[in-house]
Amino acid sequence: MLPVDSDKNRSAGFDFTGSMTLLVEDIVKTHPSFCHIRPENILIAISHSNGSDHGVIAKLRPLRFEGSPRIYRRILHPDININGNDILYVVYFCLPRYLNHGAFEDKLATVLHELYHISPLFNGDIRRFEGKNYAHGNSKEEYNKLINMYADEYINSTCRPELSMFLESRCSDLKSRYGAVYGDMIRISRPKPLIYSRRV
Repeated sequence: MLPVDSDKNRSAGFDFTGSMTLLVEDIVKTHPSFCHIRPENILIAISHSNGSDHGVIAKLRPLRFEGSPRIYRRILHPDININGNDILYVVYFCLPRYLNHGAFEDKLATVLHELYHISPLFNGDIRRFEGKNYAHGNSKEEYNKLINMYADEYINSTCRPELSMFLESRCSDLKSRYGAVYGDMIRISRPKPLIYSRRV
């Protein structure tokens, strides 16, 4: 079982993991396209990025795959359990790059973009489209248009708009206001091959 490093005992600072978790919970409650998601089985984590504006800003890591609870193509993935809940997905946000990336609408759309990759079955696998590009479908542009529409619908429907207000700030703004930005961190090593023997 993998440990999760957390700075939540610190008395000062902006808790990115806690704030993003509350936002994800509200998205799930508010928008029907995400109602299959169980936030207690998702870990919101941060990973450090350099000061460059280019590169990955967020990513979803599914921990189980199609065809088996923990084994896909004879690959074994680690177990993560937090407060008695098995974690099926880790959503990473690369800081400070994510918070410095674009406007509020872009950052909110990124959250929904990663959440929409989660399988409708919520089984630890990703949402799979038909065709060669199974992650985004035949057109990534159409995928992004759909996500932007969902983001607008969420903003117009939520009863808790204040939960997303931190996305209006850059990382430096939050540091100036709170003294630091922190969150849960977890490094998942490459999957280990499953070794087994067959009786003859």
